[in-house]
Amino acid sequence: MRPLEDAEPAQPAATRPAPLVSGQVVVRRARLLRFPSYRMRAEPGLEVGLARYSALNIYFFGRGQKIALPWGERWRQTALARGSGLAAVLLNGARQRLVMAAAGAAAGNYGIVGRDYAYTLNPAQGGFGRSRRWDLYHGEEMVARFARRPFGGVCLAAVPLPVVLACLLLTRFGIPGENELRMPGMYQAMHGGG
Repeated sequence: MRPLEDAEPAQPAATRPAPLVSGQVVVRRARLLRFPSYRMRAEPGLEVGLARYSALNIYFFGRGQKIALPWGERWRQTALARGSGLAAVLLNGARQRLVMAAAGAAAGNYGIVGRDYAYTLNPAQGGFGRSRRWDLYHGEEMVARFARRPFGGVCLAAVPLPVVLACLLLTRFGIPGENELRMPGMYQAMHGGG
């Protein structure tokens, strides 16, 4: 038997890798007052509990949206300051960043990055106001489509769960103040405009 001084320090429990989602993604109201307020069901047989969607709680005043995974781990979707704007982030139970989403150069477009991947989320239709449908691209390939009503989406290829959760948040709210990040007169002057 080894003395306690020679024993190896206890290692923190390894976080489980994020599952891949493919096929239909459906978000439905579960309860009115208690957690989880929403349930997200996705293929293959994944069910995730979500706290209420609240832009104030996620982006400004609260601790973020609580997310309960089926194996007992808890994640949080919140925001952090990035320059003069905000970026949406998803943190695991050890407060490590799983994914970060920030406003792109064009209004309404978002870049979503993780350690091993990068995606862009773009409105699928133009018009006045916020788009109802959004397309997720991995490089040049469209891999998913999300909708505000009915709330959910379809993954045409395997997409990491943190990216799906970020897309649902961006489809619903976007990032507050994203339009103020651009100065149209300066942008046009720098890039050959009038």
